[in-house]
Amino acid sequence: MEKIDFVLEKIINDSFYREPYAKKSWWATDLNSCLRGAFYRRKGLPPTSEIPPDRMGIMEVGKIVEEWIVNKVKQSGSLVAEQLRVEAPEYEASGKVDLILEEAGRPVLYEIKSTNSFSFKYKLKSKKPQPQHQLQALFYLWQLRAKGHKDLPQVDFSNLEGRVIYVSRDDLNRVIIPVQYNEEAVKPIINQLEVLNFSWKNDELPPVPEPVIFDEEKGKWMVNWTCDFCSYHELCAGRDWRVRAEQEAKERNAALETN
Repeated sequence: MEKIDFVLEKIINDSFYREPYAKKSWWATDLNSCLRGAFYRRKGLPPTSEIPPDRMGIMEVGKIVEEWIVNKVKQSGSLVAEQLRVEAPEYEASGKVDLILEEAGRPVLYEIKSTNSFSFKYKLKSKKPQPQHQLQALFYLWQLRAKGHKDLPQVDFSNLEGRVIYVSRDDLNRVIIPVQYNEEAVKPIINQLEVLNFSWKNDELPPVPEPVIFDEEKGKWMVNWTCDFCSYHELCAGRDWRVRAEQEAKERNAALETN
């Protein structure tokens, strides 16, 4: 059957394109991602591979879901802040909090994430946020609790609580998972930022993540998502890295079945 190039499809796919640019700091979303990819992005290096439109679409849906929730909070009159920039200049890091609202007279921070139905059901059962989402929320809690915010001097953030809300892309069902704040929980953030800053100041590349990891949700070995979502991974592991990673995952899963 002859392939038809629809104009609408091209318009949507073209809208996903983002021109690469040099970042001024590390982002909270770099935490628990590919640190080498974060290094390349800050350098402004052009990506060696494009993120497929379906994955870009997932990110676009995430923005739509976030806007939907923030609008609901605005309508309720409980909004304290949205897209609030939080900076940690001593670590050359920054990010934007999705949402802060007032609950029982105190501020509560929310990171808003959309997810597929399979992952949503797992989170509903496990009541655990994904590590990268937890670290994002902890970064904001860490900085706001310690420093407050210059744009909101009237708000007491000293005992700010954090939560991650997961929204199913199928039906907008939601699960809210508290993020426990303590000094021990912040250590991975500090460690990763120190690795990034050491690499940046010495112009040395951070380590490459393992190509295969065990996925707790699916109960099997999978291609590491941090590699899969890195637009520079071919620089580190070659163009055929994914084929090799899939083969390794297959072999490890076969070994699981025989044990």
